[in-house]
Amino acid sequence: MPIPMSTATLRRKAAPAAVAVLLAAAALARAATSGGTAEEWAVSSPDGTIEAQVTARRGHYTLTVDRSGKRVLQSPLGSARGAAAAATSELHESFSTPAGKRRAHKLDAHRLTLSFRGGRKIELLATDDGVALRQTGIGTDPTAWRAPRTARAWLQGFRDDYEGHYVATALRAARAGDYGFPALVDTGGGTYTLLTESGLTRQAAAHVRVDKRRPGILRVVLPDGERTPHATPWRVAVIGSLETIVRSELATDLGRPSRIKDTSWIKPGRVAWSWWSDVDSPGDVDRQRAFIRSAQAYGWEYVLLDEGWNADDVPGLARYAAKRGVRLILWTSWKALRDPATRARTLSEWASWGIAGVKVDFLLSDSARRMAVMDDIAHDAAQRHLVVAFHGCTIPRGIQRTWPNVLTLEAVEGAERETPGQGSQAMDPGQDVDLAFTRNAIGPMDYTPVTFSAKNRRSTDAHRLALAIVYESGLQHLADTPESYQDHPQASQLLRDLPAAWDDVRLLSGTPDREVTLARRAGDQWWIGSLSATGKHSVKVPLDFLDAGRTYDLHLVRDAGDGTMVNDDRTVTRDDDLTIEVDGNGGFAAELSPRP
Repeated sequence: MPIPMSTATLRRKAAPAAVAVLLAAAALARAATSGGTAEEWAVSSPDGTIEAQVTARRGHYTLTVDRSGKRVLQSPLGSARGAAAAATSELHESFSTPAGKRRAHKLDAHRLTLSFRGGRKIELLATDDGVALRQTGIGTDPTAWRAPRTARAWLQGFRDDYEGHYVATALRAARAGDYGFPALVDTGGGTYTLLTESGLTRQAAAHVRVDKRRPGILRVVLPDGERTPHATPWRVAVIGSLETIVRSELATDLGRPSRIKDTSWIKPGRVAWSWWSDVDSPGDVDRQRAFIRSAQAYGWEYVLLDEGWNADDVPGLARYAAKRGVRLILWTSWKALRDPATRARTLSEWASWGIAGVKVDFLLSDSARRMAVMDDIAHDAAQRHLVVAFHGCTIPRGIQRTWPNVLTLEAVEGAERETPGQGSQAMDPGQDVDLAFTRNAIGPMDYTPVTFSAKNRRSTDAHRLALAIVYESGLQHLADTPESYQDHPQASQLLRDLPAAWDDVRLLSGTPDREVTLARRAGDQWWIGSLSATGKHSVKVPLDFLDAGRTYDLHLVRDAGDGTMVNDDRTVTRDDDLTIEVDGNGGFAAELSPRP
């Protein structure tokens, strides 16, 4: 719950540059005036870097957001009648999740609330990594994000499955049309903004639109036929450096609190997946047993039976897997779980077979009704201790906090597009890089990586292996065949040791479209993944994120110079730098384990 904040407390927490604009509740209620025609209220982040200000002129309200004194965003907030009653407070929340960028979460924010007669309310949060806005009692959501005129953006044309490509453009040159969340905007001077939303469960999911006569403005809109709810979800802007974008969990933190009291049964994990290499394999018992044995050999937790499995075979396969320390996840169309009574009966039957979870596919809508179905499926699955992967679906908007058994969502053009039935596309290395700064920055992403045997490839083996580290997913579906992984022994140790849940993440270097190098921590081990979309070059990686006074065993998998991979093992400390030669569209992956 928010804790009321006195003027003294607020000023002690703010940086000196922000003190002048942080007002006590009584002063806020009076508001500052400018020539008797305008009222202003402001709130700053706990570290004082981000300042959000609401200005009222003739009953029309506008939000402006600055970082380090430089304008980043502006948006109309609509109109309201009568005087605003203003209050400031602090928000502090701590919670944990089974998976994610990190498992321990902490949200610290300064909050400004403007209340009006009739139930109209504007609520604004300022955190060290961004701002969030929600409104109550409005007819139509007026939020329309405007960035500086020179801003560049990475935008994905809106699709129900969120499987479009991100395209870089000058924001004012973006074509009129609809674009999906998240949207990445470079506002200049090293400041980026990632726009998305969070905190919805049974409401319609929004996206943004560029209107032909209003270039450079990203207006928040709902699907056709949907109305603005009485209380909107959080309109979220993650603001800071690219490091901030990668590390921020604001989109997760603003999800509704967990509905599951005991999460000890929720197990993230690695998943062997046969459908990518053979769409007929889910119905082939012998082939599934081979994938189960492969999962056992690598210590993976799950095998996915995708579309085409036979009900008569599943109980026996589940027993076969259980004897080998592996559990099964079943694919299903969402329509099979649409009816509440059918859903309860079906999920109970599957759970009785020993199934660990469900992959729910073809949702393909951001409507309030479809969001409610996702909420209901997550709820009923949790009652039966089933984990969930959503496919053909919207992006995560806080559901991973509300329902922590939802361990991953697709909402990405992933490696399944490489299969003949999906067009045999060659995955774009530049798109691989961009996803680290966009889609995967807001929550788990089921890309289905490490497809060494893909045809029409444009990236190296080391690039493809590194995807499993660069991309976070509580269920990491490793999509190639047992035979392919056996043919790549250089990857064996990483495939065995790779975590599916993390405790920290760092951006070591990178820019959209070109390259990204991330470090992730699980326990006291660190992992490095790097993706390139450029020509052959070398990458320098300082290891100063490692613990002081400790020596680490480094296991590196890098490009061999011909598209294949080679191992490099040595000991390192935080005082060392790695210099790694990377092939064109290449990459590398590394595991760093501290010595006792």
